[in-house]
Amino acid sequence: MQRCNESFTIWRDGSPIAFVAGQLVDDKHPILKTHRHLFSEPTATVPAAPFVLRPVEQATADPGRSRTLTPPQQTAGQGGDGPKEFDPGEHTAPEVIEYLKDADEAERSRVLAAEAAGRGRKGILGDTDSKE
Repeated sequence: MQRCNESFTIWRDGSPIAFVAGQLVDDKHPILKTHRHLFSEPTATVPAAPFVLRPVEQATADPGRSRTLTPPQQTAGQGGDGPKEFDPGEHTAPEVIEYLKDADEAERSRVLAAEAAGRGRKGILGDTDSKE
């Protein structure tokens, strides 16, 4: 057997015949008479290291359990000294409510004030005078 080193096409009897890099041809194939320089003996490959399964982070909580929402972190290009504050306007109402469950009293007050000044969703604020 011979392995094609690079892809090429020849024309025989008015029809194209293509050979693709990596393609194997028999030692008796007629292309080897005219294009042997484009073929070589196949070499044995060294097997790669065994495939190792690594744990994958679970994307959602188990059925019936809520995920803990982590506030978005500040990226390097934003400057500042620490993580970006949680902005309720950048999240859905269920995400804001989930975040508030684990927030301390000061953070809860800050987020609710930001929500009232911003979108004012009654699902978060619980009042009837909201904007949405």
